[in-house]
Amino acid sequence: MSDIAATGRHDLRDALDLLSEQVADGILHAEPVYSETRLPAAVVQPLVRANIAEILTALAGETSSLAPARETGRVTAAEGIQLDLLQDAYRLAGLRIWEELARRLRHPSDTGALLRASSRVWSAIDRSSNVAVRSHLEAAAGFGESMARTELLRGILTGVVQDLETARRALGLPADVMLVVAVTAQGPASGGVPGSTAGAARGPRSGVAPAAASDAARVTTRWLIHEGDRLTLVAAPTSPDAQEALAGLAAGTRTGASRPFTSLAEAPAALAQARTAVRSLSPGQAGLSRFGDRPLDALLAADDGRAGELALAVLGGLRERDPRDEELLLATVEAWFEHGGSGTRAAAALHCHRNTVLNRLARVADLTGRDVNDPRAAAELYAAVRARRLQPTILGTIHPTAILTALPAENQHRPGPSQG
Repeated sequence: MSDIAATGRHDLRDALDLLSEQVADGILHAEPVYSETRLPAAVVQPLVRANIAEILTALAGETSSLAPARETGRVTAAEGIQLDLLQDAYRLAGLRIWEELARRLRHPSDTGALLRASSRVWSAIDRSSNVAVRSHLEAAAGFGESMARTELLRGILTGVVQDLETARRALGLPADVMLVVAVTAQGPASGGVPGSTAGAARGPRSGVAPAAASDAARVTTRWLIHEGDRLTLVAAPTSPDAQEALAGLAAGTRTGASRPFTSLAEAPAALAQARTAVRSLSPGQAGLSRFGDRPLDALLAADDGRAGELALAVLGGLRERDPRDEELLLATVEAWFEHGGSGTRAAAALHCHRNTVLNRLARVADLTGRDVNDPRAAAELYAAVRARRLQPTILGTIHPTAILTALPAENQHRPGPSQG
């Protein structure tokens, strides 16, 4: 007779690793829904292990807290996992534990002990499963209203919702206000979406954030995470109030904002404007980009293909240059335009001699066939450089931190751009 049968204690804690792996693999392979949510293997496995450990503790005759079951119910509710899938997971755990007990109680004299053990196993499974289900239902009740508002906001922004007045009241948005849509993109400049935990096992995916600028000026925001970005609808008494709210929203992030509008029917177009605005920021650049503030960049961002063709057609002669040299020339062209075509002011900004700037611009003219003194050629150069900045990979990798120092012989004057 085995020790388990003799003592009536069913201590399988030495098999915790094996059982946890078997159950987690069974859950993940049987239900692809887990990989389609924020509950991939890296999240499911620790939850399974914690639950198995608690169940094995109970089988060994010790007190268990059932905290893992409560946490499992809350997490699965937050991610929309159906109750039947949650219960199936506990049944699978019970089956694997019973199989391990049956393997150990395989002597003919252990038959009675195996039957008693089976009852103990399923009693422990039912206890954990019931706690998880109650936790799931309690959490879902709290999430339900928030999830409904999230889908309503998503429908407004995508143009699916038709009864906009009812939707406005349901979202608690005031009437007769200025509205703005903002898109905050995830990326290195922002370190993720503020106020969200996209990619984590738990956390808000939508929210309500009213903020009072004063007793007379109340700003209300509604937001959600959509396709990896944070979409925010701002409602404010006046455009300045909305802009003030946007400034706070954009701090340390890459955020694009639409033009102000007054009807929710304009929200889908405003979302498109905000998306274009955020793409008008150079990669890695943080800040607030308002639609209309950068019309050329917005035009280039709206059509990546044509913008790429423009950059290649105008700047193709730079492709064979050393990356540092290419960056040197592009930065010089940018400084020239930023300082109104003044070689002196551009040189001061680049910390080099004015003749160095003129020599570099002459080299750009040689490589591109476009002289900055020709208005048409200058326009093409400026547009191409902006397209290049918005799409850094068009001509290959450039090192933004390349040292902008003069190359040998650059200080020798060459005929070229104006002497401003």
